[in-house]
This record gives sequence, C-alpha cells and structure tokens, in this order.
Amino acid sequence: MTGPNLSRRRLLSSAGLLGAGAAVPSLLAACGGGGGGSAGNGTGTVKLWIDITGDANQKYFTDKVQGGFEKAYPKITMKTTYYKGQDLRRLVQTALQSKSGPDIVRGPAATQTIAWSKAHVLADLSSYAKKWGWNGKLAEWAINAFTTDGKLFALPMRVDTMLLYYNKTLFESKGWSRPQNRSELEEFAKEAAGHGIVPFGSSNTDWAAASEWLMTVFWNNVSGPDAVYQALTGKAKFSDPVFVDAVTLLKSYFDKGWIGGSVAKYFSVPAAEMGANFGKGKVATIPQGEWYMSNVGQFFGAKAGNDNDWDWMPVPPLSSAVKPDTYPIGIGGSFAINQASKNQDAAANFLNWYYGDKTAALGRMADVPATYNVPITFSDNEIPARIDPRAKRVLTSLNTAIDTGNYGYVTWTWWPPKSDTFVFQGMEKVLTNKMTPAAYCKQLATLFDQERQEGTIPKLMPRGAGK
Repeated sequence: MTGPNLSRRRLLSSAGLLGAGAAVPSLLAACGGGGGGSAGNGTGTVKLWIDITGDANQKYFTDKVQGGFEKAYPKITMKTTYYKGQDLRRLVQTALQSKSGPDIVRGPAATQTIAWSKAHVLADLSSYAKKWGWNGKLAEWAINAFTTDGKLFALPMRVDTMLLYYNKTLFESKGWSRPQNRSELEEFAKEAAGHGIVPFGSSNTDWAAASEWLMTVFWNNVSGPDAVYQALTGKAKFSDPVFVDAVTLLKSYFDKGWIGGSVAKYFSVPAAEMGANFGKGKVATIPQGEWYMSNVGQFFGAKAGNDNDWDWMPVPPLSSAVKPDTYPIGIGGSFAINQASKNQDAAANFLNWYYGDKTAALGRMADVPATYNVPITFSDNEIPARIDPRAKRVLTSLNTAIDTGNYGYVTWTWWPPKSDTFVFQGMEKVLTNKMTPAAYCKQLATLFDQERQEGTIPKLMPRGAGK
C-alpha cells in the first residue's frame, strides 16, 4: 500500500496553542437543520474564540495573526476572545447547539468535527477549498481527516507528535547517552532513580487527558504503528496481547516510580512544578507533545535560576516491532466555520490567508517553536534561518518520518470520541489498581468496535511511505 500524498515539501498542521486535547463527547446528536447562516459580503467583523493562554502568547496572536490578517484585509475586523482550553470547549459546544457563537470555530479533534458535521452545525468548506486550491496546498492526510461524505468541514491547526525532552546539561554531567532501545532506556531510568532523579516527568493535574499522551507513546513504541493501524481499521482488537503488553509495561514504569516519581505524585504535582524540577535537574526527561516546546524554555537558564539547557529526542523503540525514529502523527485541533455565521465568506478569507500566505506562515513557525506549523507546501531551505534549531528539527524529522512511512497514530486524532475519553479515564483506574491492563484493553476494544460501526473515525493515514 502506498502512502498518502505527503511529500517532503508538504508539511503538517498548525496553530498549536494549548496541548493536545481530549475529544469531547458530542452534545449535539439531537441538533438538526442548517443553522440559518449566510455568506455575507466578505467584509465586516469576524469573531474567533481561541484557547491561547499567557500574555506573551496572546500578544503574539493579536499582533502577528489578527493584525496581519486585518492588514491584508482592511475591510474585515477580527474580534478574538481568549479562553482556557476546557472553558472554550464547553462554550463552543453550547454555542453551536444554540446556533450562535463565533464565526470561526476552534475545534478539538477530527473525530469531534465528524460529530459536529453530522449535527449540521459546521459550514461546508468544499467550495472555498475548490476556489482557493486548498487541496493542493495542505497535506492530503490532514484534509482527509476533516472530510465527511465528500465534504470538507474544517482545516487542521497543528500537527502533533510525542517527543522525549531531556535536560541536556544533566545528561552531559552524568555521562548519559540518548537511549536507543528499551534496554538502554530502562538502564538509564534505573541509574537516574538511583541518584534520586525522576527519570520521566509527567503529571495530569493540569490536563486530565495527559494519560493518553503516555498511551500514545507506549502503543506506538511497544505495540508498533502497524498493530495500531490494524486495530484502528478493525483487522485487530485493542484487547489483543500486543496492546495489553504495552499497558502493562507503562504501569510497571509507574510502579517503579520512574514516571512522575510515583502514581500519587502524577495525580498531585502541578505541571509547572514538574517543569521547574526538570529545569533544575531533579527530573531527567519529560515525554510531551511538540507543543511543549513553546513553554519548556521558561524552566531553563538564568531567568529560571539555573545554568541548564534542554533538548529533545525521539522516544526509542521499546520492542522489535518498532523502527528507530518513529513518530506518532496527529492533529492538534482545527479551524471551521460556524454554520450559523452570517459572515461566512469573511471567515473563509481568514482561513485562506492563514494557510495560504506562505511568508507569514513560515515566519510564525520560526517565531514560536512548534506552535504554528501550518500544513503548507514548502521546502526545508525555505524555513527562516532565525528558527530555533530544535524546532527546525521537529519539522524536518516529521517530514522524514512521513517520507519513509515511519509514523504512528496519536489517540486524540484517530480514536473516536468515547474511546479516546476512555483511553485516559480508564488508564487512571489501571494506575490506581482498580482495573487490570487486560480489562482496560477489553473495555476499550468493545467501546471502539461500537463507535467504529457508527462511522465516527476519520480517514486514516495509510501505512507506507508518502509519495
């Protein structure tokens, strides 16, 4: 099987703001009808609600994104309102149900977009895609993920993957090399723990769905992308031993105190405290998404009160089923247009500007590490020189993974909503010994099979190298 049209010039997906989110089970199943929206005249005010936190991040979006768009389209005023992630999801869900809310909808996941499209609360973007040639500018796999019954309902905000951040200074001082396999990873973990250092920092206190980040890592790096693909396409079961083994291994790392310091600390230590300890060298690594790259720097250097530096590595293969430099791939949110919007053409102008202005898009990628990686066509040598080399390596590494077919699947994009929610909620029961790994996987398999039959899974990236 050949891969999707994902050449090295065809990058990924954008505007990473907060970290990857939990899919929200649809509250809109009972909604019907069109929503009473209209195209408008392509001018006027466009409302956007978005989950960007922090003064500096909000200022950048206001100045560079909103300001850049308004400069390009002086007859359109953009009104951006900032919310926290969970607040935004609740407010958007309620607004769509009542056929009100923002013109541009910041959605959480591809599977939720499918549910919203079936509830007729999102505008069909197919005519805009044809008008502006979006299918030729955006990654084919990302377009497919938001296409339902041949209609396009959203555009991807950011490509997500999982990385292993490490305290570079600590590694150098201890003489540690980057682990290349499970044996080396576990030897490192034993040695770090022996020094009183937490091998893998992690916490779910600020983001309840954090456990699915870990399951994404273990299913892709233990079970392997081929097994995950087989399960997602119904040719295997999530209750199969290969998936149970991955959950069992993750739990064993928790039981040893390797992840977060202990199960209790995983559920109680704030992410900021974990990050501060990472910067100080009390935590050796942090398995996190690429979105963490825009935040990790605050814990290192003079401003953080230390002389340490950080870097990242791919999670090493944890079984013979996995090749080195395997990256799980997914989408961190979406932009859609509210079916109830009275100004859909103006909202579409923003989407076309955001994804179609190559110079501005590449500038955002360089300015804010791993946050605005829009799925546009460009070559590696077009990436601005000012970009942090670590952020550039994310772009080039993911391109290579896609070119070679060495990619897996993140849970928050490719698992249907209820199954995705169970991934992290059920894992909490496993960690607290209220459910065995086998029972967890069996329940997930049952739930997944039900949702798969309901047609709530986006079109998957097929196995094989991109063209």
